Amino acid sequence: MVSLETCPQLDEAVIRWKHFWKQELYNRPVVLACTPKDGISPDSLEPIYDRRYYEAVNLRWERRIFAFKRHLNQVDYLGDCIPMFSPDFGPDQWAAFFGTGEFHFSESNLTTNWVDPIIEDWAKALPLGIDPANKAYRGVIDYAEYLAEQGQGQFLVGQIDAHSNADTLSALRGTERFLMDLYDNPNVIEKAMKDVRASYVPVHEEIKKAGKMGGERGYGHYGFWSDKPFQVIQSDVICMLGQEHFRKFVMPALLEEFSCFPNAYFHLDGPGALRHLDDILAIPGYWILQWQPGDGQKPNWQWTEILLKAQAAGKAVHVFGEGLNLDAIKQLHRELDPVRTVYNPAVGSRAEVMEIIDWLEKL
Repeated sequence: MVSLETCPQLDEAVIRWKHFWKQELYNRPVVLACTPKDGISPDSLEPIYDRRYYEAVNLRWERRIFAFKRHLNQVDYLGDCIPMFSPDFGPDQWAAFFGTGEFHFSESNLTTNWVDPIIEDWAKALPLGIDPANKAYRGVIDYAEYLAEQGQGQFLVGQIDAHSNADTLSALRGTERFLMDLYDNPNVIEKAMKDVRASYVPVHEEIKKAGKMGGERGYGHYGFWSDKPFQVIQSDVICMLGQEHFRKFVMPALLEEFSCFPNAYFHLDGPGALRHLDDILAIPGYWILQWQPGDGQKPNWQWTEILLKAQAAGKAVHVFGEGLNLDAIKQLHRELDPVRTVYNPAVGSRAEVMEIIDWLEKL
């Protein structure tokens, strides 16, 4: 394994991750944690995510690297959490690859962005394809190369948040019109989905190559690690779809995306998406479910019925959320299969994390 000065427990973490993906327990469940170093106030931590899209899109990469390296000096990556940074340009970046390559930011909020819908007439828009010179696409590839160069010995480059398949079409068409098209122009949407799906492997291969992923570096995404190709898969627009449209248009794309990666992680976002949980859990293979309840809901770790259902289907679960401390983990540990659990405790100090790790190892 490549050496990272920011992660002294890296070799041990890699061993545990390899066992995890084989559905084997190595001493304890996987634990991900990142806390301020002793003597560092949480209020003084570098805010590494606030403007990450804004600075990435505007090519302020040196500033982003300076902030992230300062962050690495302020925190401890504990348990099996591995320092990573992804060359993300924004949640609609996959749509931008097919469009103008331009992103928009609100003057009052630079933490996220969006792309303008560009498809007025499907007949004129199809077939969809990515121009290799597209500003957003070229930018993400170049950013991945830059991060790989700057991260040597300190962090790994992770894959991007794809928001591919139906999320891409929703952004290109506009959500309301896309949803109406499912009724009014289903054949056209099916053709468009096939065009977007055809981009999936080539884009990921280019990013993998640019970010120097694979080999001893492995693959990952914000702390998660795999020795085999790995990706976070998602489709957030499904929270607005009924089962008929989900199964017809989105499920084939998800099955295809999962088949591209030996190891995967599915991001299920919002209560509206739960109607599709049974279909999603039927997707073959051993992979991680991340259930994101959304604003105003109880935290992920309190949805034990969802976590247990996923494990009963042979999947692993990412367990996180406000209040996930040692007492909560002790409670969950009586119900969850430790082999298929990734704990992400919400604690603020190294001592608290080590107490959790020690307790889990003693069991």
